[in-house]
Amino acid sequence: MEQRLRQELSRIVAHPVQWDCSLAEYTSFGIGGPAEALVTVDRREELAALLGFLEASRIPWRVIGKGTNLLVRDEGFAGAVLLLGRDFKQVDLVPGGGGLWRARVGAGCSLARLVSLCGVKGLAGLEFAVGIPGTVGGAAVMNAGAWGSDMAAVIRAVTMIDQAGEEVLGREDLHFGYRCWQDFRRFAGRAVVAGCELELAEDDPQEVRRRCTVFQQKRQGGQPRGQGNAGSFFRNPANDSAGRLIEASGLKGMTVGGAMVSEKHANFLVNAGGATAADVLALMRLVQDKVRQDSGVELEPEVHVL
Repeated sequence: MEQRLRQELSRIVAHPVQWDCSLAEYTSFGIGGPAEALVTVDRREELAALLGFLEASRIPWRVIGKGTNLLVRDEGFAGAVLLLGRDFKQVDLVPGGGGLWRARVGAGCSLARLVSLCGVKGLAGLEFAVGIPGTVGGAAVMNAGAWGSDMAAVIRAVTMIDQAGEEVLGREDLHFGYRCWQDFRRFAGRAVVAGCELELAEDDPQEVRRRCTVFQQKRQGGQPRGQGNAGSFFRNPANDSAGRLIEASGLKGMTVGGAMVSEKHANFLVNAGGATAADVLALMRLVQDKVRQDSGVELEPEVHVL
């Protein structure tokens, strides 16, 4: 990025820009090369102005949340990586009548914080999300889910920001599928999820926390811990489980460099120590090839590659 563009970009946001910043520490894999610019955006007005500048300057950009569903290539990202700061982490709980509440949540708020708050306030509907890492914005884009529910079940509106300002999409304008917000493709590269409005139901706080505890124990019992990973690596095919297919192909414990198919859950590719993004991608292709050969199923990655 030219020095002139660096200076202009720095003037748009209040938070100091980090130049040529390694992204490894910003992902749960602990892998990845540098971003040319790592930009923390604290205010909505800053975000709109920043998106206008990036488009006019033809600088590639991406938003990352907690980096929990992300693999950054070893060469890094030649452009700006955006982090949503202060104004995008707020939570406002509003009673809606009939025992229902509306939670107006910034896209940068961690899903864990929101679930915990619901347990304190006695608001049901997000128990399925306990233990799912990442931000509310990322969860909306991915339609994160578990235990028979997902974000689509509770989302009532999404606020988008582009260089022209804000646009609120009502539930009738939102179309979700398995682990995806199907409409998001028309906003990709143009607009950012700024916040979501969720509908939650009043319940006994102890009962909400009990359900969260049950789901958390189930999650912890079946997933690897202590090794960098990005969660479930492949989407589950229709009427089957990616983990089952991978295990049936005898791939648990398979390694490429420092990347390994988890011995605890076959749909987790983990950083067993010193893994590179190239290692993970090579292991991904090995798994896809073997499952295709053995089961005739094409596994599709759920993890985003930057």
